[in-house]
Amino acid sequence: DMGQLELTRTNLLGDCLLSASFLSYLGAFSFDFRHRLLEEQWLSDISERKIPLTSPFKLENMLTSEVEIIQWSAESLPSDELSVQNGILTTRASRFPLCIDPQMQAVTWIKQREGKDLEGRVHTFNNPDFLKHLEMAVNYGFPYLFEAIDEYIDPVINTVLEKNINVNGSRRFIKLGDKEVDWDDSFRLYMTTKLANPHYSPEVFGKTMVINFTVTEGGLQSQLLNVVVGHERADLEQQRLELVKEMSANKSLLKKLEDTLLKELSMATGNILDNVELITTLEQVKEKAVDISEKLEQAKATAVEIDEARAKYTEPAKRGAILFFVMASLSSISAMYEYALSSFLQVFTMALERSKRDPDLDQRLQNILKTLTENVYDYTCTGLFEKHKLMFSFQMTLSILGGEGEVDKELVNFFLRGNTSLAKSDVPCPVPWLAEQGWEDLQLLMSINENCALVSAGLKSDSQDWRKWNDSDEPEVENLPGGLDEKLDIFERMCVVKCFRPDRCTIAITRYIIAKMTERFVQPPVLNYRNVLAMSSPVTPVVFILSPGADPAYSI
Repeated sequence: DMGQLELTRTNLLGDCLLSASFLSYLGAFSFDFRHRLLEEQWLSDISERKIPLTSPFKLENMLTSEVEIIQWSAESLPSDELSVQNGILTTRASRFPLCIDPQMQAVTWIKQREGKDLEGRVHTFNNPDFLKHLEMAVNYGFPYLFEAIDEYIDPVINTVLEKNINVNGSRRFIKLGDKEVDWDDSFRLYMTTKLANPHYSPEVFGKTMVINFTVTEGGLQSQLLNVVVGHERADLEQQRLELVKEMSANKSLLKKLEDTLLKELSMATGNILDNVELITTLEQVKEKAVDISEKLEQAKATAVEIDEARAKYTEPAKRGAILFFVMASLSSISAMYEYALSSFLQVFTMALERSKRDPDLDQRLQNILKTLTENVYDYTCTGLFEKHKLMFSFQMTLSILGGEGEVDKELVNFFLRGNTSLAKSDVPCPVPWLAEQGWEDLQLLMSINENCALVSAGLKSDSQDWRKWNDSDEPEVENLPGGLDEKLDIFERMCVVKCFRPDRCTIAITRYIIAKMTERFVQPPVLNYRNVLAMSSPVTPVVFILSPGADPAYSI
């Protein structure tokens, strides 16, 4: 143990360097970028410089503890790696946190974490008396939350953000507006924004800890799994929540007992064996610690059993996460297509309630998947322009199949972009009727897919058959020459159609969606006000955007 302690002390140099770098620079970035910078660049650089470092290095071991992570989980913060990192940044950073929180994950956790202390102290900059409440929070050491801010941060709070504390004798105070307000070190300030990609100035980044709380697919899947299990097996979810709280309380108590043990030993004077009171205290602490350790071992075994039971409900959660991110990606097409996680959760919960019941679990899960996919499709299409509905169906189909490992990402990338290289192929086109860009696309396709490489040989040997296929009215329906239909799957055939007849891609996409998802997903729902009402709730407004001359009064 002493040897391990000495090694840990030696490795503190690299551990502290990486931890400080993480806290200073990585808060605003996505999980993938954080991982790439931390694991691939900084770790390798430290190794090359031969700086002592714990291997394997874990931020969680350095900046938090298992007790605290379980406590965060009990406060509704997801337990995936990104959420734990964000919890560390929120609680350990020297600057006050500004959370990029489009799915409102951070604000939910902060409100749960602070509880009643935050009551009456949640404001926006538009609130006329926010400054008065902020003064009281700073003075008495209460938490304070600026919720749903935009890119503007009122300069009046700069002294708070910068912690410009003045000292006059034993008094510590800041100037807030035109007042001097006594500073309490227990004061905590949080800020959250719903903007998915806000543009803050370098000054704001210098004054605050900007933290990207944007949910990942894995993190959302964990949250949705809780929703599914809570609906299908309420007893199991309740047991899990109680277990989380129990483990959190026991681990906190165990840590306190360990700290008490060390404190008593460090404060002992003289011969420890002669100190009867100390020996008695140590015995009591030891008995309690052993008892709690046994409870924790039992809880771990129970947790494994619960996780095994919950794992059976993973598919609906996985499908839900995929569908939400397809919906969220629509915002890159139009600023109107913004979907909040809270609204999606309503659709998700409604699908669980409306899907057909079945005593067989596998069939029940299939019913949930079917209803969920259809409901999300209907819900999303209701708010899309007509020209974007097929694209949404195609994206949804590819994402669902991609989640099941049935999609070649290189082929998808080719189908969407084609050959964008400016360099021309050295291989001459064997037929004069094929467009130049089509030949360039075909060369790229053959280089990334072995099956499609057979097309080039067929063009040379069966050029007449290929010409006839190319000139047909519906090449996406006709069989490919040379019996290639038996060698190419449906998506590979779509890529061949793109090379020869890009004008038929829309029809080919429609047929692909029908083949993989059924015809329902190429027939957007007709606007039906009863269905719109069914998708709403007492707290969900329904906004109609009317074109000139439209009058929905009769339909309503």
